[in-house]
Amino acid sequence: SSQSIQKIYCTIKMIASSRHSLLKAAKQLATTRQYSATTTLNDRIVIAVGGNALQRRGERLTIENMLKAAADMAPTLAALSKDHELVLTHGNGPQVGELALERSAATFDVLGAESMGQIGYVLAQALSSAGRTTAPIICQVVVDPQHEAFRDPSKFVGPIYGAKEATALSQSLGWVMKPDGEYFRRVVPSPPPKE
Repeated sequence: SSQSIQKIYCTIKMIASSRHSLLKAAKQLATTRQYSATTTLNDRIVIAVGGNALQRRGERLTIENMLKAAADMAPTLAALSKDHELVLTHGNGPQVGELALERSAATFDVLGAESMGQIGYVLAQALSSAGRTTAPIICQVVVDPQHEAFRDPSKFVGPIYGAKEATALSQSLGWVMKPDGEYFRRVVPSPPPKE
């Protein structure tokens, strides 16, 4: 019903990391699909949790802060999961960028998998504390190595920097830096998956 969609829309508004993902989630909810399983017929809801939803701008990216943010959203997610099958997907920009600072020799595919495992674990712990059982899954995709994203990277990763620090990091480490609001952040290629 439109009333239940409105309630879910308001709930997702609390956990969505940006206006874009909020609008996308609302559109998906407007066309709720049903699936059949060995149990009863239920609605499946896909919720996208942005990597920034687990780290507030200006806060240090720590496991403690990620656990706190996940614990804040867990009761809402647990309540939704009582009547719906939930599929959580998440971003990892701040987390993968932080890992890249720690391990400069590691490739972003490895760092991406590590951050996905970390975030999946944090969300699973929070939902477990709210009485829900979860199954985090790490996936791998194939991308086009000739995609434009490799020539013009646009995925923000890691912390924010002032203009002078961003220029120094770009010159000393060869990073591509782009404006993110009034600050700058490192950007890396993030082409869409082919498979």
